[in-house]
Amino acid sequence: MTQPGTTDALKADAAGAETIPPAVISYRPELDGLRALAVLLVIGHHLGTESGVLPSGFLGVDIFFVISGYVITASILRHGDQPLQAFLLGFYRRRVQRLAPALVLCVAVTALLSCLVIPDPGPSLRTGAAALFGLSNLELHHQASDYFGTDAALNTFTQTWSLGVEEQFYLVYPLLAWGLGLGRGSDQGRPQRFRLVLLLVVGLSLGWFLWLGSRDPGSAYLLTPGRLWELAAGALLVPLARRVVNPANPQPPPPALSFSLPAWLPLAALLLLPLAPLRAMAFTTPLAVAATALLIPAAARPGAVQRLLRTPWIRHLGLISYSLYLWHWSVISLSRWTLGLHTWTMPLQLLAMLVLAEASYRFVEQPLRRRPWARSDGQTVLRGVAVTGVLSGLLAWLALGAGGRQLYAGERTATVREQLAKQTVAGSAISNPRCHLDADDQRRRSAIDQLAGDCHAAARAGRPTLFVAGDSHASALIPLESDLHRLGYGIGHLSMNGCPFPATSHGSVKPACGPFQQAWANEILTRARSGDAVLIAGYHLSHLGVGIGDSRDHLLGPDGQPITTTAGKVDLYSAALRDFAARAQAKGVRVLLLGAGPRLLQRDTCLPEWFRPERWNNRCSDALQHQIGYAHQLNQQLARRLPPTITLIDPLPIFCPQGCRLGAMRQVLFDSDHPTAASVRRLRPVIQPILDSPVRPPGNQPRQTGPERSTP
Repeated sequence: MTQPGTTDALKADAAGAETIPPAVISYRPELDGLRALAVLLVIGHHLGTESGVLPSGFLGVDIFFVISGYVITASILRHGDQPLQAFLLGFYRRRVQRLAPALVLCVAVTALLSCLVIPDPGPSLRTGAAALFGLSNLELHHQASDYFGTDAALNTFTQTWSLGVEEQFYLVYPLLAWGLGLGRGSDQGRPQRFRLVLLLVVGLSLGWFLWLGSRDPGSAYLLTPGRLWELAAGALLVPLARRVVNPANPQPPPPALSFSLPAWLPLAALLLLPLAPLRAMAFTTPLAVAATALLIPAAARPGAVQRLLRTPWIRHLGLISYSLYLWHWSVISLSRWTLGLHTWTMPLQLLAMLVLAEASYRFVEQPLRRRPWARSDGQTVLRGVAVTGVLSGLLAWLALGAGGRQLYAGERTATVREQLAKQTVAGSAISNPRCHLDADDQRRRSAIDQLAGDCHAAARAGRPTLFVAGDSHASALIPLESDLHRLGYGIGHLSMNGCPFPATSHGSVKPACGPFQQAWANEILTRARSGDAVLIAGYHLSHLGVGIGDSRDHLLGPDGQPITTTAGKVDLYSAALRDFAARAQAKGVRVLLLGAGPRLLQRDTCLPEWFRPERWNNRCSDALQHQIGYAHQLNQQLARRLPPTITLIDPLPIFCPQGCRLGAMRQVLFDSDHPTAASVRRLRPVIQPILDSPVRPPGNQPRQTGPERSTP
């Protein structure tokens, strides 16, 4: 793979033992300069994610793909006259010696550091294990990671997706090229067949990329079928290049291009395209690939562009670009987990990238590339596979066996799943695993009365029952339910992930939500007696507006499209609440609504640790205060919109009696927005008096309850 920084497959084989005579294949030092441009674009994009600098700098990877296709094809052309077995073993030996040393070092060191600073490093470790076998793009796709989203930004091996694409390409392409006769014999039809097949690959793969890009951008971006056209575009340049001569065919090569293109034009395009907005990816990606494909032959001609790309320090960045590509992401991602990315830290982070890349190149990449590993190509490949296999197995064990979490150097807490699984209502069958469902849970197809029966705990004589409804935020209330049931109150609990309660008139983004929540609402009103109460809690209350960047929408409008405005969501949800409250009032059932609460950008990267001081975390602190202000405004807006038959409970002063400061969030939230058991137990002094009070006549219920709101 000639991902960032192949020194020159055109100049020497991967072991460095033989130099290719210039008369056969000319070394292109300007390609190292082009690699330097590509890796700088990628680094600039990743460093500027928060500020929007180089929004399309990710196109640097597309430049690498084109260069890769060109360089690998030129290497195959040189070795194509060998027998198939020798050809394939030689090819894979060169790839293993070229790629494995730097990758193994980077994965091993980054995995260890990930275990030390990430509370649950499992997703990163699984990606690292997959990367060692060229499968990380598939693992990231399996994890449903959006390359431009938060999960991918926090995965310490996200950058290896592109290595996966190229390594999967290498499994098939050498055999295809050899079968089409690239570099073998004097049959003049072979280059023509080679070009026709690659043109077909370009057409099909580009079409797939564009078609899927509008339907499933993650698959189009990460999976190999949508990237083959970029590699094939570079490969197509080899039969057309003036400076590549087939040693088995001494006849002059065909002209490179039918016209002479000034090299500065495609170079200018590659400098300007990264400034385009991210949403233009469907246009900028093909343009970047085309510009790279035009620049590679154009830069072969002497001129200002060639001199620029051959500038010594630029060329050196290209030579170390493979290691630099690997290490830059380790530094950036681990920084997000520790001291953060700040203007004052970026010089240090850039220096760390360069030092690590230079050390890897000088002391690992180059020596192991030049030194023989074994007596034969086959033994070299086996040794490389063995080393990567051992490290991959170790990472998989750490990820699957939870060993990675034991190395965490910060304050250890159970995972969200582990904490939720332990939540039960003492003295009943109610538990989170039993009474909280996913939208695709098969139990939702069962009769709702059976589920409700399993998730119901009877009250003592004279005590009312509290029915709890909502999404995963409702499931977090089980510790409160347990305390109330211990005091004799009845409990009924059913909740479903990501599903607002009550169901709105036009449904939710998740089709299962509406029928489930409607059925649970009907069951509650069938079972409830006068004096009982319904407590509603929902994630979407903290996310009705864009807030601090979360644009997840749960509610659908009359046209079947998600409602995107805060006012529209409040109106739609308030209408559903009013309808349910009117039905409940007719039976003397009280309705309590838990309002919007605090929320963090990311709990694991925001909570202070000894390696992540709170004073360095201004972004998280500012975002938390912004969200607190937003939640307070939303609660006030809901209080004005809702009828007096609904009691709104503002959780902000209850969860944060001393103010919602960043340092206090460890006790308030067990992830980015779900309240801890300690937090929800603070609701009992507010809710218990409501349950014990007599049912008020219509028009006399309080609009809002709870202690005075503390200043955040």
